[in-house]
Amino acid sequence: MKVIFQEFGTAIIAIITAALIIGILFGISVSGRHGILEIAGTATNKVEVDYTSYSDFDSVVTWHNRTKPVAAYTATFGRFFAIENTSFLERYYAKDMEGSIYPMDEVIIAKLFTNNMFGKLLDIRKADGTSVMSAYSEVNGSIRFPSAGVYEVYFQIRDRENLTSVWKIPIAVDERRN
Repeated sequence: MKVIFQEFGTAIIAIITAALIIGILFGISVSGRHGILEIAGTATNKVEVDYTSYSDFDSVVTWHNRTKPVAAYTATFGRFFAIENTSFLERYYAKDMEGSIYPMDEVIIAKLFTNNMFGKLLDIRKADGTSVMSAYSEVNGSIRFPSAGVYEVYFQIRDRENLTSVWKIPIAVDERRN
């Protein structure tokens, strides 16, 4: 018996202690409730609060439901042609949540609307994913497409409320036929 207590004494004491603690925690009875979990659970009755009655709730809903800024292509400028210098950014515009339209060349190059709209041309890629940003002039916003095909233009725009969106706009570049 002495050898058993020497080998397993600490384990036996730990098991007896755990059994006593569990018995105390679940054996307590207060006001007809038995066990510590049932006693502690009585104080957690939650009162529901209707937050829609707060005066600024409608403005918060409006704020979160606002639309992100939009980048789009203006089709009235006509088609793009390969191997020609073309004014590129003037064919695009950005629109904020109020519906105000900002020409993309004035947003990106001239930076005329820094308090209302910020824009950046992220990339211009062929359909196979090859970037042609080297054909784009950051000075005047023109481009010389190396070949005919379908290209994707990536714009990032941010409005005055710091709401940001990234737009991928596909465009077709044709060959000029004489």
